[in-house]
Amino acid sequence: MIDLHAHTTASDGEKTPEELIDLALNKKLSAVAITDHDTVNGLKSAFEYAKNKNIMFIPGIELEADVDKGQMHILGLFIDFKNKELNDLLEKIKQGRKNRNNLFIKEFNKMGFDITLEELQKISGGKYVGKPHFAKVFLQKNYIHSKSEIFDNYFNKPPLNTIKKTSFTAEQLIKVIKRSNGIAILAHPQSLKLKDNDLENKIRELISYGLDGLECYHSNQTPEQMLRYKALANKLNLIITKGSDYHGSITKPEVELAIGKNGNIVSDEEGEILKKLLNYKKFTIN
Repeated sequence: MIDLHAHTTASDGEKTPEELIDLALNKKLSAVAITDHDTVNGLKSAFEYAKNKNIMFIPGIELEADVDKGQMHILGLFIDFKNKELNDLLEKIKQGRKNRNNLFIKEFNKMGFDITLEELQKISGGKYVGKPHFAKVFLQKNYIHSKSEIFDNYFNKPPLNTIKKTSFTAEQLIKVIKRSNGIAILAHPQSLKLKDNDLENKIRELISYGLDGLECYHSNQTPEQMLRYKALANKLNLIITKGSDYHGSITKPEVELAIGKNGNIVSDEEGEILKKLLNYKKFTIN
C-alpha cells in the first residue's frame, strides 16, 4: 500500500514525522509522503529517520490556492525542501497566518472566550498554529463539544470568516513547486465544488501552469467520484495519486493511513500508481 497525503505535528497532524514513518512501517506501506500544510519543518527529520528502513519516503507539502469557490489545495511531491524560493514563499504564508491568528484571538476574546496564543502554541508544539489547534483548546475548555462546532458556529460565520489568510494563486504555487523540483498534484478535486465540465476546464487551466497529476483516490471522495476523476486524469494525461489525508485519531478519527474511511481508498493498482509516479519523476523533472 501507499499513501501520498499525510500530516504530522509539523502542521496540524497528531504524530511526529518519526511516529508517522513508524505507523507506515507497521502497516507495511511501500511508500509514504508527508505533506504538511504550508511547512517543510518535518521533512528533514523524516528523511533522516526513514533512511535504511524498508519504505520509500517522499518529501511533500500541501498549499492552498486562492479561488472564488470551494477550496483548492495543491500537493507538491518529491520537493527539494531546502529550495530558497519555496522557503521564502512559506515564510510569507507563516507571517500571514500569525497575523490572522492574532485577529482570531482578539475576536474570540471579544466574544468572552478566554484563549491565548501561548495556549495554542503549547497545543501545536510551538510551530504551526491553525484552526484545528483552536478547536483543541476549545474542546479542552468545554467551550464546544465537537471539533465541527468551532467551524460551524464561528470560523464559517462573520466576523471570523472575513479574516482572510495570506494567499497565492494556483499558478504561483504550481510554479514554485515545479521550481523546487517537485511534482504538482491537485488534491481532493471534489473540494472545488465544481460540476464536471467546469472542473475539467479548471484542470486544463492548471495544466497550462504545469499541473502534473490528480489525487483521484482520497478519503472524502465517493467511489463514483474516484472513477470519474481517474477517467478525467487519463483523458488529460495526468498522473494519478492516492492519499488518505491522514491527521490522527482525534482530528480525523474516521481516516486511517493508507486505508481512508473504512478502506475506501484501498486499490489493487497502488503498485502501478507508484511505478508511474516514479517514472514520471525520472523522465520529466531535472
